[in-house]
Amino acid sequence: MKKYWNWKKTTGLMMACAVICGTTGTALAEEKQDDKASAVETVRTYEGDEGDMKLRINVPQVAGKDGYAAEINDEILHLTTDYEARADWEVAQYKEAFLATGGTEKEFDDKDIQVYVDYDVKSETKDQVSFVLKAYNNMVSADYIYECYNVDLKDNSEITLEELLGPDYIDIANESIKEQIAADDSGLYFDEEMGGFTTITPETKFYINEAGNPVIVFQKYEIAAGAAGMPEFEIVK
Repeated sequence: MKKYWNWKKTTGLMMACAVICGTTGTALAEEKQDDKASAVETVRTYEGDEGDMKLRINVPQVAGKDGYAAEINDEILHLTTDYEARADWEVAQYKEAFLATGGTEKEFDDKDIQVYVDYDVKSETKDQVSFVLKAYNNMVSADYIYECYNVDLKDNSEITLEELLGPDYIDIANESIKEQIAADDSGLYFDEEMGGFTTITPETKFYINEAGNPVIVFQKYEIAAGAAGMPEFEIVK
């Protein structure tokens, strides 16, 4: 169960999102009637200034009114509105401290603080879709969202690593990841003693690529230095 920030104040844009997302999501599910329509569509898009930050927002939603699709849509709504509200609060706190220590309004404006919410459909067939939700800003690099969603469209259910790789999926993935790290000569990956990779878990994030293979994703700094970004490992079936 994810924990969400509880904010007493949000912008008018964020308050409106609950209504917009709910009504548009229902229409989206009803309108998706042909195989060419994507199961993932933009339910809210916005680009412009909001207080002291610039927003570039594209929020996705999965077609479907109930079950796993509804669960995903509810989570995305909470994650994205929560992230925007948190960014708004962080910018306000940062500005207050900046001005209090001698900075000027113009100097703060020149920082050009931007907040992004977007998504990327990694693969899609008539039976399944895999996509990633991303949110980040150019003020606090450690404050970001990267969530993977893998949906069985036939059963309106979550696709798991075990379904893709079989009952020995943990051992299969571990062996492949360790081989790929051993073959890497960048020197960016941590040793196990330094907190490097040891094993995946049932909660490890992954998406499905166009080849139908799971791609396991680790958070920045989780198993490697920051220069490695978010390491990804394709597990060939």
